[in-house]
Amino acid sequence: MSHQGPALERSSVFNSVISRRNVLRGALAAGIAIPTLNALAGCAPSAPGSSYTGTLNMTTWEAYPDQIRANLEAFTAATDIEVELSLIPNVGYVSALQTRLLGGDSPDVYYNFAYASTKYADQGWAAELNDFEGAEDMIADMFPSSRGLYQIPDGRIISAPYFSAIYSLFYNKAAVAAAGGNGEPQTKDDIYTLSEKAKANGVTAPYAAYWIKNFCEEYFINYLLADGITPFDDKGAPVFADDSKTKGMLEWWAAMYQDGLTSDGILTADPGVHVTAMAQGTSIFFELHHYFLKEIRVAAGPESENVDMAYRSPGTAGTALQIGEVVQLGAGLEGDRAQDAWKLLKTYGWKDESGAYSTFISWAEQAALLAPYPGLFKEEAFRSAFPDYYDMDKLEDAFQNNTSAVSARVAPWYPTFQTAVGDRIQTMLIGEADVDATIKGLADDAIEAAKS
Repeated sequence: MSHQGPALERSSVFNSVISRRNVLRGALAAGIAIPTLNALAGCAPSAPGSSYTGTLNMTTWEAYPDQIRANLEAFTAATDIEVELSLIPNVGYVSALQTRLLGGDSPDVYYNFAYASTKYADQGWAAELNDFEGAEDMIADMFPSSRGLYQIPDGRIISAPYFSAIYSLFYNKAAVAAAGGNGEPQTKDDIYTLSEKAKANGVTAPYAAYWIKNFCEEYFINYLLADGITPFDDKGAPVFADDSKTKGMLEWWAAMYQDGLTSDGILTADPGVHVTAMAQGTSIFFELHHYFLKEIRVAAGPESENVDMAYRSPGTAGTALQIGEVVQLGAGLEGDRAQDAWKLLKTYGWKDESGAYSTFISWAEQAALLAPYPGLFKEEAFRSAFPDYYDMDKLEDAFQNNTSAVSARVAPWYPTFQTAVGDRIQTMLIGEADVDATIKGLADDAIEAAKS
């Protein structure tokens, strides 16, 4: 799960303190990373063409390195294949990895952000997996809603999961009841009305979200899905622009900000700020990835125990965005090296040599991360890794029936569109563009990006 990287001070607002650095560490593990153009020089692994000595190289971003090492040690114990780990900072990871690849170096297995994965396959920087034994079984083992992140429309299998998450609304049960609500809000109008009443009750910033420019695109897609709006057709055309419900969704979004129902810093603040606000009760709604419920509860503020998670995204359809980052296989691998690297990729992104989802169980224990396999949800070790305030049956049902990965989000052109969304949405929120112009602009951006 992939954030901004500056060190963040420890909050002293409540007695049982959680540092914002720890909040961000969990987010970084999950893939909330902001790509930059920074190129990083570092100790690079050997090129794939060099003589294989029986030791693989794996490159990851710098989140939970001790857990990564533990996972690799377990792999070595099971297979006798050694793995050298190379770490790159989260911020600027894609640029740094690309710099290494262009310089002739390549890891055997590496983390990547889903939005960059197809580009890496197209550029010949990542191997296609179809010809490896078990690759098709891996895809078949996934929830149907998840497969489009890893097997692209032309049939190529380009990656395996590192983790999965679903967009979720966290809400303060007591504050919602005090505002006249009855359980979790069902629609965006519910969110607006309850936020308005909560503000009248003294809640300073009822609705929190991570509306920085780099994350507006995720919210845009999530809000569309929640109202039953198809973002793109199978060819990547922006069909959201032709759905009348899109205008109503964007009008709600603008009203939440312009009517003062969010915090003043919602366009720039990091998630740690919002976790603190939920724990303190200065916000009563927070929408982001499911694992932030754990962060809010662990914060142990005066309102933390009142915060619960909605397993249905507020909207007329209730569908949520499913996200996740990936692991990919280096290009140009041959013989034993290729087969050993595939074993590592399988262990990290599917099942270990014994047929267990051991790596995903370790990430559930560490950071409440999910993975897109129905069989994983049947394993008691996985279910028991989550605190009891998560409803595992509802999480499984959301994956199975009420989330979408939106396969267009891994198309090679999509990062260009993603960047444009942040600019246009923030311009709309601050009142410098109207909703109609924003819809047209977003559609034009998608069409132009797809041409490139």
